Amino acid sequence: MEKTISSFNTLGRYPVGDSSFSNIREKGQVYVDKTSLIYRLTHDSSYYFLSRPRRFGKSLMLSTLRAYFEGRRELFEGLAMADLETEWRKHPVIYLSMGGKDFSNVDMLKEHLGNQLRECEQAFEIEQEGESSDTRFYNLIRNAHARYGEKVVVLIDEYDKPMLDTRHRNDTLHSDVKHLLRGFYGCIKESADYLRFAMITGVTKFSHVNIFSGLNNLMDISLDPEYNALCGISESEMKTYFTPDMEVFAERNGLTPEEAAGQFRLHYDGYRFASRGENIYNPFSTLLAFSKMEFGNYWFASGTSRHLVEDLKRKNYRFDNIDGIKATADQLMREPIVSTNPTALLYQAGYLTIKDYKSGFYYLGFPNKEVQAGFYDELLQLLVPVSDTEFSAQLLALYAEEGDAESIMNMLQTGLSKFNNMEMQKVELEYHLKVILKSLLMAAGLRVEGEILAPAGRIDMAMKTREYIYLFEFKINSTAKKALAQIDDKDYPFHYHGDPRQIIKIGASYSTRYRRLTSCIVSSE
Repeated sequence: MEKTISSFNTLGRYPVGDSSFSNIREKGQVYVDKTSLIYRLTHDSSYYFLSRPRRFGKSLMLSTLRAYFEGRRELFEGLAMADLETEWRKHPVIYLSMGGKDFSNVDMLKEHLGNQLRECEQAFEIEQEGESSDTRFYNLIRNAHARYGEKVVVLIDEYDKPMLDTRHRNDTLHSDVKHLLRGFYGCIKESADYLRFAMITGVTKFSHVNIFSGLNNLMDISLDPEYNALCGISESEMKTYFTPDMEVFAERNGLTPEEAAGQFRLHYDGYRFASRGENIYNPFSTLLAFSKMEFGNYWFASGTSRHLVEDLKRKNYRFDNIDGIKATADQLMREPIVSTNPTALLYQAGYLTIKDYKSGFYYLGFPNKEVQAGFYDELLQLLVPVSDTEFSAQLLALYAEEGDAESIMNMLQTGLSKFNNMEMQKVELEYHLKVILKSLLMAAGLRVEGEILAPAGRIDMAMKTREYIYLFEFKINSTAKKALAQIDDKDYPFHYHGDPRQIIKIGASYSTRYRRLTSCIVSSE
């Protein structure tokens, strides 16, 4: 009897919060087969570093490597690795994770390293040799090789967590943590004669502070096109592994499968980690959406975005140009210090991703609606604390899709009502006003650009939907008539010549005396 969509069982199918390869395989949960890439990884070189955003599948990838090197062939039945590997040699695997702890002092880090080394020593039935963590680590590798007659594999997850935890707390503490980890990770190179493979993963790359100064043979594959899809879910993998899930999701949400797939792309797709390659879905949000059978900002809500936005705001970062930044590979992968390089911070944390690559430059943008809306919502709460009862991102998005410009402006007026412009100079006021208006629109998941260079001037703001292009011009202590006249006099609509969408022109004036938009004129072409 043919299985219907309604009878497709999704219960327990999704490994939400479980990054154990063995657990997923033994429970029969959905596993996106990355083992052909794992095979290539393990046969191309021996020492790797990979940077990916949090909750993007790094731990599962390392767990898969662990099972492979431990020779657990039965877990790979039905996967690409089963046909690729013929030897299945068993290696002693040292798996260390820096996650799950809050490292507020050096002693906590020393204790954590000591506990993990003790677990490995006991598992390998090897006596502790040495007192310091780096001495114990080196001797553990050497003795495991001697005991089992096979070279050792070292896998380190979230290597940068102690440094990220201490970066803003105390300069001396941060320096002490880096010094301790530099010696600890340096054992990997010192143990080269005993190692078969080593991989280190994290969100950031602290290369410019010499954490890996001794590991000059560590291959960084963070921007390698061959491994763009090593973590996450590609479009082709979505179709291969989740077509029946998408059909169930569509049925339960009153959508067609095509509409549901389009919404998944809009919400969770759009990541790219190389100059070329398929776009990647955020695996955390994708699995949670299927598990709950509804859309939500799951990844964004699980992180610490407020601290990131606060950091950027403290450093007077210009939020009007965040979408469309370009950077070199070195700029993307250097230490992400906000004061000198916010681009690296935003990219490595997953708030920006690669959209294009030209002439040695990576062009960045928000990956999807989840990240864009979440980021600007956080920014908005810092700039203008608007309650949910006063401002509705959902309604604003609906008005934009319907071409209801007057309702859009009324909603923006609500958002601006809490904006305090006291003691601001005109240039500063214009900047903050445009950032807040853009934030209100982008928090609704709308596509907005600011300061667009047109043939005869700069368009203050443009917003695009499926059927409309909105052109905004704002004036301080002037009139909406003058604002609209500027759009016409400088022929801003010509910038979109050939686009079939209807153009809606909006001129508005903001009063510093009344702290609100005092007039607005809407005109269509």
